[in-house]
Amino acid sequence: MDRRFAAPFAFIALALTATAVLPGCPSGTCLLKICEGKNCRCSISSCPDGASFNIKTNRCGCNPDRISLAGQCMTTAQANNYCGKGRIWSRKGCIQLTCKPGDEIDETTGWCVPHDQVNQVAANMGVAVGQGQKLGCPAGQKLVVDGATAACVPLEQTCAPDEQWNGQACAKVQTCQTGATWDPALKQCIQYAQGADSDELQVNVGQWVQTTYGPNGGAGAPAFCNAFAKKPLSFGVPEGSAAALKITVQLSFPDNEVAKGVVQTAAVWEANNSPPPAKGSTEVDSAAKNLASALIGGGGRAATPTAATVVRCVVVNANKPVAVPASGGI
Repeated sequence: MDRRFAAPFAFIALALTATAVLPGCPSGTCLLKICEGKNCRCSISSCPDGASFNIKTNRCGCNPDRISLAGQCMTTAQANNYCGKGRIWSRKGCIQLTCKPGDEIDETTGWCVPHDQVNQVAANMGVAVGQGQKLGCPAGQKLVVDGATAACVPLEQTCAPDEQWNGQACAKVQTCQTGATWDPALKQCIQYAQGADSDELQVNVGQWVQTTYGPNGGAGAPAFCNAFAKKPLSFGVPEGSAAALKITVQLSFPDNEVAKGVVQTAAVWEANNSPPPAKGSTEVDSAAKNLASALIGGGGRAATPTAATVVRCVVVNANKPVAVPASGGI
């Protein structure tokens, strides 16, 4: 045999004889394992986009250029988007952008607005901010500037998507492996994606929806509710009041392809089944779609063509903002 062709043919023969289908693992399966001596690698797997099968750990893991977040392997841009306006991704998770003293994050844009502009927001609300003062809130509440308006909301209503209120502060939840996500009700990671005897990840979209948005008929997950509950004025909730929303979230997957996922929401007031203001409904829809983008970006095959849940989210407008000392307040 011509030596020029010996090595390629030997490699192909080795690949065919070394092929092995490994048993299922929590987040994916290796469908084609190739070994040269003791050195093995997985050539074909059912890992999600941005992940590869690790022979040593026998499970999928995010590629070096991806971020492990919400059970997916995200790009930096996807992670920043998941964290939401006014936050960015860091090694510590989703963190709040820091503004200069006196400046505040505008939840409409996600960027810092100068002290003078914040004072104009205060003036629009009839609040006079004097020398050495700033717009703020009482202890236990946080100022949320939203365009030309502002509100004081409970601190637990402002936790990041990767946080949960522990009774005293917003605390980071456990980081789950690829194909699993944190369930705030059960306080544990729940698997929603499994490998299969194909090169496509099998996704239990029903499990993902219940975990991400909240169990059907129960309280909405903090990561979902907090994304819009911190904007009570968008829902017309006045100072010192609270109102509960009943929200239906439905995801559809044409051809059972997760990458084709479509999100639809419907929100009504729990008290009378009437819809909230259009701006509030838009905030709910945006929050649902932002969370779903993580699932859709991971791809895979949906176990069912649709998945839905109906959850309860409470919107609290604790107080009207007040002038506080520039060195104090929240």
